[in-house]
Amino acid sequence: MARAGSDHRIAGVRARDFGLAVQHGTTQPFNLVHMDNRLPTVVVVDDAPEVRALVRTHLRLSGAFEVVGEGADGADAIELVHQFRPDLLVMDMSMPDLDGIDALPGVLAVSPTTRVVVFTGFEGEGLAELARSMGASAFLEKSVSLDVLVDRLRDVHEGRAPAAPPAPASSLAAVGEQVTETDREVLDEHLERFREVFDEAAIGMATLTLSGGIVRANRALGKLIEHPHEDLVGVDYAALMAGHGELLDEALAEIQHKQVDVIRVEHGVSGLRERKVMSTLAPVRDRAGLPLYVFLQVQDITEQRAAEDELRRSEERFRLLVETVEDYAIFMLDPQGHVVSWNAGAERAKGYRADEIIGRHFRTFYSAELQESGHPERELEAALRDGRYAEEGWRVRKDGSRFWANVLITAVFDDGGNHVGFAKITRDVTSRLESEESLRQSEERFRLLVDAVSDYAIFMLDPDGHIVSWNAGAQRTKGYTADEIIGRHFRVFYPPELQEARHPEHELEIALREGRYGEEGWRVRKDGSRFWANVLITAVHNDVGKLVGFSKVTRDTTTQYLAQQEQERAAQSLAEANEALQTLNMQLRHAASDQSQFLAVTAHELRTPATVLGGSADVLSKHWGALGEDERLTLLDGMTTSAERMRRLLSDLLTASRLDANALRLSPEPTALQPLLQAAAATALQAASNQVVTVQAPDDVTVMADGARLAQVVDNLLDNALKHGRSPVHVDVTVAGDQAEIRVADAGPGVRPDVRSRLFGRFATGDELGGTGLGLFIVRELARAQGGDATYEDPTPERPGGAFLVTVPLA
Repeated sequence: MARAGSDHRIAGVRARDFGLAVQHGTTQPFNLVHMDNRLPTVVVVDDAPEVRALVRTHLRLSGAFEVVGEGADGADAIELVHQFRPDLLVMDMSMPDLDGIDALPGVLAVSPTTRVVVFTGFEGEGLAELARSMGASAFLEKSVSLDVLVDRLRDVHEGRAPAAPPAPASSLAAVGEQVTETDREVLDEHLERFREVFDEAAIGMATLTLSGGIVRANRALGKLIEHPHEDLVGVDYAALMAGHGELLDEALAEIQHKQVDVIRVEHGVSGLRERKVMSTLAPVRDRAGLPLYVFLQVQDITEQRAAEDELRRSEERFRLLVETVEDYAIFMLDPQGHVVSWNAGAERAKGYRADEIIGRHFRTFYSAELQESGHPERELEAALRDGRYAEEGWRVRKDGSRFWANVLITAVFDDGGNHVGFAKITRDVTSRLESEESLRQSEERFRLLVDAVSDYAIFMLDPDGHIVSWNAGAQRTKGYTADEIIGRHFRVFYPPELQEARHPEHELEIALREGRYGEEGWRVRKDGSRFWANVLITAVHNDVGKLVGFSKVTRDTTTQYLAQQEQERAAQSLAEANEALQTLNMQLRHAASDQSQFLAVTAHELRTPATVLGGSADVLSKHWGALGEDERLTLLDGMTTSAERMRRLLSDLLTASRLDANALRLSPEPTALQPLLQAAAATALQAASNQVVTVQAPDDVTVMADGARLAQVVDNLLDNALKHGRSPVHVDVTVAGDQAEIRVADAGPGVRPDVRSRLFGRFATGDELGGTGLGLFIVRELARAQGGDATYEDPTPERPGGAFLVTVPLA
């Protein structure tokens, strides 16, 4: 970590013979003298000069090593190792410009025989393993005593490198636990809200492992599967897919190997009742884009698919009836079910002549088991009750052979509304041939059938689009009687905007050119109301190919259309909710990551001064007489610097805590700005004597502020500029309206664009390890608490490094 006043000079130390080793605690005297009567050489690299001084002095007093060089960052380490080829390198991990981990390969490249010991304020087995994997011989935390450091250097030099001892418990652990618990409570609150939405949702939901195992399921999914939702945990979802588990396997494979956001799979589900569902799988990914688990939504589409299937079957039957009537057996029944008419198609399909079948009951066409169960009579009951009855099933010919029949029975009424019988249409789907003669013979019965069909509007147009026929279904759908509509142009069924665009005429042109035209769209009834229609127009030609008109079939599908629109809206809402949930999840992960980094960095920031204070005090108390005057002053200066560093860190933590708790008390009063800034600059230069800080402020600018807190704001900005920027640092004051503007700028390159958006956030430290991430947060919050604000101004030609701007109300 870059620090004001750090000694960045590379120092070579003259080799000296210290004679006997100094005894430390229980450590026995020793002297690692080489065969050529020289001590093992050591280079010490740390960005804190007080740490270097402490280690250098302790190694000298041990009488076991000779410190031949010192440096402040990874680049210094490489240069020093190349120059001195020392036996040992004691190096910190976190340093400016080039840290220890990044410098390790270069160090070992220029001096393969040098043994590297990492001596750092950071803890963690992961860091130790990383250092060792990159060539370090040992990993020590700065919380250990310097005697342990000496012992470890001896072990490494002699070829023994035991694992680093565990670091002592830190008093910061209690603080970390408290912060973690607070954050955990917030996370638990959000998770509880998600669980409530998840458990009470009307749609089936679950979370799956990447292999398809159910981790959590809500009540709606349990109801759909017809199992208690608690029992679904641990079940492989593929086992619930009614034999379609391979579809889940394919979807999960695609999620893991492709960057897909959503996959939809339609399948059946196991249960007491047959169900069709649409499963939507959405992977939840980590920052690297790798899937962590799968969020599953399951919608019951049984009724939707059944309606669609029925619509397709009905449309197919109706198309065959209108366009290929020669394939149908069409005949009439009296109200009791006796055959009263017969056509050639019926004779061809069933094998009976008219004189053989007229007068007999139509149950003759059914198998013995269906006759015994009363199935034919139930068909007529259903047709009379519902207007029509349709099914497919086995029927029996005169010769006893069976054929699969598509059957439609429609109740027929006369003009007075009296029930006069049934029109029955049967198609032999095992043979699609029917002669033109049978079509002519059935023409009249076909007319009765069409007139009786009420689910479809069926009518004919002449070549110009005028209506020439009308059926009961058309009257029910569109509201016109036959005498009201025949002779009028069919554009009357279209909204005004489609009439103006000549859409009806374009439909006929397409039908004439391509043979048919189909669409869905809004149509208008006689009373002006609109309905969503499924439309089919077919060009009709005579035997010589001349156009004689168009057949038009219209079905009211408003209910299905509105249901589909509602489903799409619901799906969109669910997708938006899922996206919001993923965003919240990402924010929580970011918050946890920031806090973890804050704890690690704060521990590092405390360990270094604590190590210096403890180590310097130990050396001074045990070796006062052996130390030179300069060494004593150096150690005492290091203790002073470390104590001030700890005081400042604790002050930042206390201020941030009071800001969070709204417990900060301010005493605003008229404050002269120039002397306050001059004092802040002088304080900053005490810790950075080799730096330059200039102040340009009018002497008549007075602000309404708490002087101590405003000084803290300026101190933090100057400290930030001296640590992370480049000298000289300029402090300028201007007046804009009722605000004084304080700008702090340095000669560095400025803040990277990708960091600016979170610059003033709590725990924001950028990519570098160093600082608690509270300094700029405190700057902004203190400025706002006094009626001003703190921002970062992007670089300009006048200020290539940008500037930090603080505004304060004028007095």
